[in-house]
Amino acid sequence: MSTAILTGPPVPGSPLDGDLRSLGFDVRVSPGPAETAALLAAVPAAERVAVVDARFVGHVHSLRLALTDPRFPLAAVPGAVTAAPEGRGALTSALTAATGTGTAALALDTALDTVVPDALAEALDADGAAVHRPELGSLVATVPGDPQARNEARQAVAAVDDEAVRLRSAVKARDGFFTTYCVSPYSRYIARWCARRGFTPNQVTTASLITALIAAASAATGTRGGFIAAGVLLLLSFVLDCTDGQVARYSLQYSTLGAWLDATFDRAKEYAYYAGLALGAARGGDDVWALALGAMVLQTCRHVVDFSFNEANHDAISNTSPTAALSDKLDSVGWTVWVRRMIVLPIGERWAMIAVLTAVATPRIVFYALLVGCAFAACYTTAGRLLRSLTRKAVRTER
Repeated sequence: MSTAILTGPPVPGSPLDGDLRSLGFDVRVSPGPAETAALLAAVPAAERVAVVDARFVGHVHSLRLALTDPRFPLAAVPGAVTAAPEGRGALTSALTAATGTGTAALALDTALDTVVPDALAEALDADGAAVHRPELGSLVATVPGDPQARNEARQAVAAVDDEAVRLRSAVKARDGFFTTYCVSPYSRYIARWCARRGFTPNQVTTASLITALIAAASAATGTRGGFIAAGVLLLLSFVLDCTDGQVARYSLQYSTLGAWLDATFDRAKEYAYYAGLALGAARGGDDVWALALGAMVLQTCRHVVDFSFNEANHDAISNTSPTAALSDKLDSVGWTVWVRRMIVLPIGERWAMIAVLTAVATPRIVFYALLVGCAFAACYTTAGRLLRSLTRKAVRTER
């Protein structure tokens, strides 16, 4: 359970109390800054706490983004600030400074119209604390200063469907062509259905793994019906693979375990499917184990290069290489973006190709196409990363 402390003059008929409770907050009302400090101190140290101005007007999703994202110890939007357990000390210090005495104090107790959460966010910034401020886009989050401004803010809230915004934000901003146009338009609704029924991203990830293993078993039968079923199940597994991340973004359920499971299970699913195809081919008298092992080795090498390059550039401040500049220039031309994303054969395009060829062709053809496509993609990406590394001009860090 989390606790939200409402500050500032109360607004009769405001839905804010209900909105906060719908986000899992126990709401307490503070008549003044001194009482706010007392209420904050009374909240157990292991709980998340939020300070919200009672005059806040905005979308529920604005509050959700600011107050419930587990990745950030401190976060704020206009009219609301929150601290996870690891950020509670910084918030308490900021409140003490903001309500204290002296020339640097904000003297909130003498300014009734002061927006306490915003003053706390400013105090946190002054102390050098990292306060996350989510990108709201068309969402509204404000504390109106008069009835006219309040009415305008409410009209702005009514003009934007925050559920539609929430669904759009559940989809990754940068993804492959197949995923963007053939999966995400409907998988986001599956993600919402899962989130509303309490399914976690890790549960969806596990369901994707199980589906892929069944697909591999179907391919291992070596029959045409088994191959068709395997292709369909592999696509279904990929839909679930997209859905788990969308559930995480839709419901803000992020975790290190989830990221690790997602990456690990992707490799397990793919390699199990290769083995299933090889077994199915063997049942039909065609030995393609060498091709299957070659595909596994090639994909392993690609992922090693991917992870090692990303690790090496994890904290890079900038990349001013001519290769990066050329890449940015190409990205400014619409169609080249999709071509460049497709030719690296990401998981969406790769699994779609494997699924279709499994259903209509033979395992040998599947592996031939896979090896040729992945080899070209590996050469393309490795060459680009080598050029970036050789010509990179960036500030050296301790890492």
